[in-house]
Formats: sequence, C-alpha cells, structure tokens
Amino acid sequence: MLRLFLYPEQGAKTLYIMFSLSGNMDGVKRSEKAELLAVVLVGFLLKLFAGRSSLTESGVILPGYDEFYHMRRILYTVNHFPDTLWFDSYLNYPHGLNLTWPPLFDQLCAALSVALGQHSQAGIEMVSALVPMLIGCIAIVVVYYLVRELFDRRVALLAAFMTALAPYYLLYTMFAALDHHCLEVLLQLMSLLFIVMALSHREKRYLFAVLAGLTMAALAYTWQGTDVYLGIFLIYAVVKITLDLKNGSDSKDTATTLLAAYGVALILVLPFRSTPWMSPSFLGLAAMIVAISIIYALTHFMLARKLSWTAFPLGILLLAAVFALISPLTGGLFGLSGLIHSGLAYIWGGEMIGKIGEAEPLIFDADTFSQVVFSRLGLNILLSLAGMAASIAFIRRSDAAKRPGQILLLVWAVSTILLTIGQSRFLYISTISMGVLISILLFWILDYVAKNFAKREQSASPWLTLALLLFLVLPTMIDTISFAQSTPPAVSGDWYQSLIWLKDNSNTTSYYDNPVKNAEYSVMSWWDYGNWILYLSQRPVVANNFQAGVEDSAKFYLSESEENATRVLDARRSRYIWTDYNLIYGKLPSLTTWANEDIDSYMKMQDYGLQIAAIPTQRLFNTTLARLYFFDGAGTGHFRLIYESPTFLGESPAKSEVKIFEYVPGALIRVKTGPDQRVGALLNMTTNQGRSFTYVNQASSSPKEGAFELRVPYSTVSRYETHATGPVMVFSGNQAGVKMQNLDVSEEDVLKGKTLEVSL
Repeated sequence: MLRLFLYPEQGAKTLYIMFSLSGNMDGVKRSEKAELLAVVLVGFLLKLFAGRSSLTESGVILPGYDEFYHMRRILYTVNHFPDTLWFDSYLNYPHGLNLTWPPLFDQLCAALSVALGQHSQAGIEMVSALVPMLIGCIAIVVVYYLVRELFDRRVALLAAFMTALAPYYLLYTMFAALDHHCLEVLLQLMSLLFIVMALSHREKRYLFAVLAGLTMAALAYTWQGTDVYLGIFLIYAVVKITLDLKNGSDSKDTATTLLAAYGVALILVLPFRSTPWMSPSFLGLAAMIVAISIIYALTHFMLARKLSWTAFPLGILLLAAVFALISPLTGGLFGLSGLIHSGLAYIWGGEMIGKIGEAEPLIFDADTFSQVVFSRLGLNILLSLAGMAASIAFIRRSDAAKRPGQILLLVWAVSTILLTIGQSRFLYISTISMGVLISILLFWILDYVAKNFAKREQSASPWLTLALLLFLVLPTMIDTISFAQSTPPAVSGDWYQSLIWLKDNSNTTSYYDNPVKNAEYSVMSWWDYGNWILYLSQRPVVANNFQAGVEDSAKFYLSESEENATRVLDARRSRYIWTDYNLIYGKLPSLTTWANEDIDSYMKMQDYGLQIAAIPTQRLFNTTLARLYFFDGAGTGHFRLIYESPTFLGESPAKSEVKIFEYVPGALIRVKTGPDQRVGALLNMTTNQGRSFTYVNQASSSPKEGAFELRVPYSTVSRYETHATGPVMVFSGNQAGVKMQNLDVSEEDVLKGKTLEVSL
C-alpha cells in the first residue's frame, strides 16, 4: 500500500516526505530510489488522470489547438521518416506556409511510433499521446537530482513532488497534450542540471559541460525561442563574476564551463544555421560565446589593475550602450540587434495583448492584477519571493562547492518568473521553479525553528511541521486538482461533430498527405480553429494557430458589405465558412484587435449589478459575421447555411453553437417590373436540426437595363439536410399592391451563377 510518512529525526521535528510501498512508521528504512519512484508514479497517474477525457471510444482526441498540427507533422514524419514537414500548402491558403517549428519533438514521437511498429493513424496517435507523460516524469527525476546536488534529499524530494503537482506544466504533460513545450522544459532543466554538476564537480567539469551543450543543442532543435533560456546562463555569468570580483577571486571556472557548453551547442546547430527555425539559436549562441569572452577579458583587466568590483557592472552597462550605438552603423551586427529587439518586444513589450491569450503579460491592467494577486498563483508568487530570500540565506552559509550552483538555481528561478510576467505562457516552467523555491523555503523555516527550539532544549510540535507543509503546498495542490478535473477536449462536442460532418459532406481536396501543391479550395475560419479544420476535416485553411492569414480572416468577418467579404474569399479561394457562438461572445475582442478596430463600436457592456450583459451594436449587426451567425445569411446572395450543430446557446432566440456556410456564385434573378417597385425574394428553409427560418433578400432600388437584380444562394432542391421547403417566392410591390411569383431554382443555377428571368 502507498503511504505518506512524516517523521522526526535528530531530535528536531524536521520534515521528511517519504513514499513507501509497505511498512509502518517504526524503524522504517528509507530508500531513495523507492521514494523517488513513488513520486514519479504519483506524477504519472496524475498526468493520466488529467488527460483521461482525451481517450474516447473513437480513439484519441487531442485536448487543445497546437496539438493537432504537431500530430499532422508526426504522421507525415512517420510516413517519410526521418524527413519532416517544412512547407504546407494547406496553411495560409493559397500561398502556403514555411514552417519554423524546430522538428525534434515531432521526430521523437515519430521515431517512437516507428520503433513500436505503429504506422496507422490510430496507432501513431496513441503512441504520441503517451510521450508528454513520459517527458513529464523524466522532468520530475531531473528536478530531484538537481535540487539534491545543491541541498539535500529532503528538499529534493519535496521539489520533485511539487514538480509532479506543478499545475501549468501538468497541462503540457498530461495524456495527449501533444505540444513541444513539455520537451522544451525538460531540456532546459537538463541543461541546468549539467551546468550545476559541472560547477560542483571540478574533476568532471568538461564532461558535464559537454552534456550541457548537448541538451542546449537539443533545446535549439525543439524550440525557436531557445535564446531566452540560454540567456539565463549569461545572466548568471554576470552575477557570479561580479561576486567573484567583489571577493577578489578569478572566474575562470565559470567562464570556461559556459564557453565549453555554448561551444558544443554551437557546433551541433551548425548544419542548420541558415534555416529560419535555427538561425536565431545559432546567432544567439555565437553572441553568448562572444559576450562571455569579452566579460572574462574585462575581469582579467580589472584584476590586473586592482580596480574596484563596482566598476564591473558599470563596464557591462557601458558595453551594452556601445553595442546599441554601433549596431545601426554595422547593419545590426549580422541581425543580432534585430533579434534582441524583437525578442524583448515580443516577451515584455505586450504586443500580443488582446490577440493571443497565452502570449499576454501575466499582469497588464487592473483586472489581471486583481486576478493574479487574489489567487492561489499570486500566493505562490509571494511564497516564491520568500523562497528567494531563503535561497540567499542558504547560499551565504553553504560550502564553496555548492555555492555556484545555488546561485545559478536562484538566477534561473528569478528569470523564469520574470519571463512569466512578460508572457503568461511561461507558467509551464515558472510553476516548477516556484515549487523548488517553496521547497527551499519550507526547510529553511524548519531548520530555523529547530535551531531556536534546540537552544531552549525543546522540540517543535509535529503539528507545526504539518501545518507549515499544508500552508505551503496546498495552494499548488488545489490548483492541480482543479486542473486535473475531467474537462473535455476543446474540440469535443459540437465542434468535433461539425468538423467530421464537413469532412464527410464536402469534396475531398488533393495533396493532403503530401502538401506540396495547392488543393482545390480552402475554408475560412478564425485562426483558433484552423488546426482543427486542417486535421479533422482534412481541408486547407486560410488562417490557423500560427496566425498566418489572420488579417484576411478578421477583414472578412468584420466586413460590412458583401462585396468586400467576397473579395477576400475570392482571393483566398474559400468555399466554406465557419461561425460559432464564441466568435461573437468570446473572441470578438481578439478579432477586433487584430483588425485594429475598437471593440466598443461592436459590443457595449451593460452593468446590471449581479451580471454584465454584452449588447451588440448596429455596427456588429452590419458585419458579415453577424449577418451569417444571427440571420443565417439573410440579405446576402452568396452565403448559404448548410449545417448547424445540435447545441443551442443564448436566448431570444437561441443560436446553434456552430454554423457552417457555403460560398456560392448564387443564382441571379432578373425581375422585370415597374421602376417604382420594391423587389425581393423569400424562401422558407429548415436546417439539419429541424429549425425553420426564412431567407430574404432584396434587390437594389435602381433597376439595371430595365430589370431589378438579386441573387439567391439556395436552390429549391435538397442537396444538404439544410434545405428549402418550397419554391422561391419572388415579389414586387408598392403602395398600390404586391405581385408574387413562385420560382424553382436548381442546384446548377446556384453553383454556376445562372440568370433566371421573372416578369411581374
């Protein structure tokens, strides 16, 4: 039976967390391997439990968005192993898109599938769905050995347990969370571990430095933003060298260790240095090697002349200023200046506010400040600040061998939290560093309490230990339990049914498995849904989760004339259009931000005390999005509703969660009647859900060549379950009366834009 033990040792009520497969509290033998294995097992079961909703009767349904493109790339890699997908004509249609995702994660999943003999889509999906869990479990082990190297088994075991609980990393390592960020975090932790080992074990310094270089290179082959993590070691170098100068000591060990690691990584990325997905990492590594060399040379200069250590940080600032001044004069130093500027703007510039949720700063206004401060995450950040103070206390009294690694761990933890402030996506790594800091804080407090009680020849109550443990761990544990609740994949339900419907009820497009040429048509959707449509419906998309095509998507949905809307669709050769409830009542602020429009001109927020109502304005009703979703395409001549999902949301009246429209030429009806008439067409419809609605369109007030013209997108025959229930009623009238005539419209008339003549 799995049991958790808390017990005293050496006369003080210090805390040990111990997982044992059997036994009792009396005289129990502690086994490091068994303890760690138990924590890993807890982590594995938690990840499986959190992702259980992705395992369905029809197979694996991936939980989010980017996972679907990773799966597409993995399938391609299995079929072309070891080559992977670098250009996809099904993205940003009809232009296609060059992919800048480094390939290691996808190739790792593909290699494991091939090794296990899985070549079917279902088999590859199942194997790949397990990979994030395995990576997450390895990360637990890495954190354990990292912290044990710098502190002791007590702190290490709790830190490993906190890593197993880390709620935001759990989302990226649960079953089917097929995203490269899980591997990105693991490789960063491994590079950190090996640098720490190199700093702590002088006799094996270069062996561990080489291993660190290998993991740094692997990180570059996993994530394009690797420089963000590798730069942490450069920050550490500045901090450590500053402290060395203050103590009058040389920094050779620090410099040579980092130069060796960076050098190995640089050599390993050389083969792909000119590719868009590797060039930032290559340039960053080269720059860091130069920076370390300059910094080390500066320290030699200062030591030789016995300059004050305070001159070193001033010298660094001066070098940074010189770099900023000469960069424009030297063409940006091979693009380095532009890379640094764009990186800083992207992470800390707030450029993605209102556009991409995960790329927004953690706090950027009063609402987000309140949300963070009065949350368990806010409490953990506060505890982490206390953990930083505890880390400094440990560093001051630690031995010389551990001190450099402890400083590096602190610099890393602070850096990851700062990254999270810049972009909330980094919670997947900062919640791990918070867990480490909280573990350090706990044992610093326990040691402090034990010493004070020992002075009075007393021992602390075990209940104090337990209370402190619960106070520090419960916020994380509660968040983890909340995150691990059974939440269905984002695509499940109406969206999944709708995607499969489109696949089964639209013409199959060419080159899906080998997307080197353009297919026959594309699908217009908001970018959030692009990967779903691409993978599950197997159709090309205009916009997807890489934000390619997003400007045209926003332009289409917010267009206020059918002419402008169809101009976008024609340029993109789009045949089908997706709308959904959330696009209006959830994603509209993002849509208007991408279009550089003011959300207040489309939606007014009315405060009723207990609730806030979102009230559409007339401008929203004028948009193509509203004309399709609210009015089923009434008043348009090219858009016909062909499918709506079964769940109806809202009221007055309720609207289907998802609607699919087809863009067609439309049958042109020319109505010959008096010039003083108002002319229109009416058609009674029923949807695939049995909902009745009326399509109405009106001709312009000015006749052309003696006839009024209007288009209708529906035929009077049943091609889809959404169909007309009778003929088109064409009418004209004025104050003197109304004339009507029924008209049958064929599918050919609609698809070929044929002209039908009517005389009234």
